[in-house]
Parts: sequence; structure tokens; C-alpha cells
Amino acid sequence: MIVSLYSTKGGCGKSTLAVCLAAYWSQTKKTALLDADPQASLSVCRPEVLHVPVFEDTSRDVGKTIARLAGEYERVVIDTAGYQRRKSIEALEHSDFVLIPCKPSPFDLREAMQAVELLREIAGGGKRKDSHPRYAVVLTMAQRTAVSAQIREDLQHSGVPFMSAQIGQRVAFVETPSIGFPPPGSVAALEIELLAKELRRRLRA
Repeated sequence: MIVSLYSTKGGCGKSTLAVCLAAYWSQTKKTALLDADPQASLSVCRPEVLHVPVFEDTSRDVGKTIARLAGEYERVVIDTAGYQRRKSIEALEHSDFVLIPCKPSPFDLREAMQAVELLREIAGGGKRKDSHPRYAVVLTMAQRTAVSAQIREDLQHSGVPFMSAQIGQRVAFVETPSIGFPPPGSVAALEIELLAKELRRRLRA
């Protein structure tokens, strides 16, 4: 299973979520992280703590790297560039599922909708032989506020797929690259688990 994290909005938790998902899956599945972002955000990760190997490829051959990793690992999580570029599009085309992180704000929602439009263009292009990648918006850094509730309502009315699971604003997520996955039973661990399980259900549907 190949999962990409994509957003053109900086600070939405894209790289952090990629690390947390990979760390979660690595507990039961052979998992790899691929940093396809020229900013190399995943360079701060400590593989010996996460128990997840981190690969880097921002070249034109990123599709070949993805295919190779998919043949060696059960889960491949890709952190794409935080802006639209040809290599990011190629990574999305090779994905089984694309998560679009979105903070609960009107500005972030606008950027998320642009990412959705790009994925619709990819689907319309028909470049994949099997099927186009599935995708959904996932709220990150979410809190129980009126704004968060409004953004979820806006997504529902728009018809854009969005995850029921959401990711809160927690220190444990920021610490994951350096100290490892949040402790079992913690709220942070539960949120990632719920997201991963929902993602798996959507792929099976």
C-alpha cells in the first residue's frame, strides 16, 4: 500500500503526519518512508527510534523509486513537496491513497480544495492502468471549536471526501521523529490508529 501526503499549504502537518503513520504501521508491517520534498523535512527523523527506514528521492525517477520500495515493503508513506511540481504529481499518480492534511481554517480549506482539483485532473488523465488514486482531506491540528465544526460542515456540503478521523494539536506528534511513536493508549496514538484503520477501510471499499 502506497500512501502519499500532499498539500500546497505549509504548516499543515503534512510531514509530521507522514512520520506518525509510518511509525504506527511499522509496529506490524514492513514500512518505509520516502522523502520526495526538496526541503528534506524527514532528514530530522531518527530511523533507529522510529524503526522505519527513510529514503530520499526528489529526482525525475521518483516513480521508479516508489515502484521499487512498493516491491520491498508492505507500506510506503510518501512526503511530497509542499507545492505543485511535476515530481509531486508523479508520486501522486503512483499512490493508492492520497491524504490531504488541512488545518481547520478557511485559508487552509481553500488550499485543500486546490489539491483536490489536482487529484481530479490526475484521475481524468487516465495515466494509471488500474485506477486513479483515492483521496480524502484529513483535518490536522484540530480542536473542539466552532471553526473546526464549520470546516467539517463545509467539507460535507462540498461533496469532497474527508476522513471521519481527525488529528489534534498535540506535542506528541511533533516529538515522534526524534523520540518515536506516542505511547500505547495515549490520545495521540489513538488518533493515528483511527486514521490508519479508516484509511484501510476506504481502500477495501
